[in-house]
Amino acid sequence: MKIGIIGCGMMGGALIKSISRQVGGESIYLSDFDGAKVEALAKELGANCSDNKTIVKECDYVIFAVKPAFLKAMIQEIVPEILNKKPVIVTIAAGVKIATIREYIGNGVIGNRGPYDGTIVRLMPNLPATIGEAMIGLCTDKDDDVTNTAVTQVKNFLSLAGETEQVSENLMDAVTAISGSGPAYVFMFIEALADAAVKLGIPRKQAYVYAAQTVRGSAGMVLDGGATGNSHPAALKDAVCSPAGTTIDAVQVLEESGFRAAVIDACVAAYEKSVELGKK
Repeated sequence: MKIGIIGCGMMGGALIKSISRQVGGESIYLSDFDGAKVEALAKELGANCSDNKTIVKECDYVIFAVKPAFLKAMIQEIVPEILNKKPVIVTIAAGVKIATIREYIGNGVIGNRGPYDGTIVRLMPNLPATIGEAMIGLCTDKDDDVTNTAVTQVKNFLSLAGETEQVSENLMDAVTAISGSGPAYVFMFIEALADAAVKLGIPRKQAYVYAAQTVRGSAGMVLDGGATGNSHPAALKDAVCSPAGTTIDAVQVLEESGFRAAVIDACVAAYEKSVELGKK
């Protein structure tokens, strides 16, 4: 099996590094408008430098990791190769629906043939893919043996990138708002927690360790069930809040400041932007 990626930026690069650990660099083909970046990444992974058309001709799975604004033009340059080879296409373009990609291919440079009918898998990864801790949303628009086999294979070669969960495509904008954009919200919280630590006298370097490890440990308890045997965040929060203690006073301030509402509003804003991108 050969896997190609068109676009080796932050997210594309993170995914392909994880994939190479699973399948081996010799099975990886890389392409990007930045030739120096491709050469450096190929050298690091033991992968193959290539170009867009060659990737489609050679590879069984082709990952489109370019920005949504550049996706249509990129696809239309390789329509003949896609129609001839019919690789499994994996896309990570935020907001861009599978039906839109089918139209880009089917109505490409060799004439209007109607929507493309090959297998397309849509992903929404996030930045922790760079350390193998991503939360990746996955969807398709078909339910047949060929597609299901492709989805299983995609999950397999993404297994070292993080966790993958399949959803219906109508939830992908929500996935983008929660896990795709979510690391930014968490980083802001860690920064704020660290700033509070500094204000209270903890040195900056230690402040980031206290803040980040607190977030990591708390997230681990939600995922693993925690000491209470209950993984619900509310139950875990209650376990920290002793009667008349320090934590309940802090929780009251967060509630009075609209902490939950601000997080929800931020996610809704990201969701609406993802929907907007899908309309362009």
